[in-house]
Amino acid sequence: MQKIDRETEKKFLEAEKYRANKDFEKAIIIFKAILDQFPKLPPALHNLALCYTELNKFAEAEKTYLKCLNTEPVSILSINNLAKLYYNMGQFNKALPILRKSLLIKDDQESVIELTAQCLFELSLTKQTDTFCSEALKKFPQNKYLKTFYGKNLLRLNRHSEGLKYLNESSGMIEFGEKDFKIV
Repeated sequence: MQKIDRETEKKFLEAEKYRANKDFEKAIIIFKAILDQFPKLPPALHNLALCYTELNKFAEAEKTYLKCLNTEPVSILSINNLAKLYYNMGQFNKALPILRKSLLIKDDQESVIELTAQCLFELSLTKQTDTFCSEALKKFPQNKYLKTFYGKNLLRLNRHSEGLKYLNESSGMIEFGEKDFKIV
């Protein structure tokens, strides 16, 4: 990482304070000033992207995250936040490879695994969702979010009783009778 002087460090902390207080416009001005002096400073790039995201300036956020990843390709924080940005924009096909990259770097990120399962499900990749969720549930057997997507996906695969079992485990809102079930 680039070495910054004390004055820049003070500016960075000031910008962080504005960001933490949700004064994103002021934070953006300061982060941009820092980047004028240190154009490849990953923390400034990352925090600038966060500010853009909070202001729903998604194109600017994407561009800034990509610039950050160009500077620091294995920044798990930037990788995950870019994936979340795509996910929140409904661009599951863009989010999925980035989530997979994140899991290659660190495979035990439960929230990234959950997001990956949902992207696979939203893209109707039923066989991949089935395999991914069944493997993920071995690692996180109590995860209700994973059980929900696994259950829904099993319904898509016409494995109804198995799917309902997982949906019940995730919600506790399905009662089984001898011949039927009901959602309570």
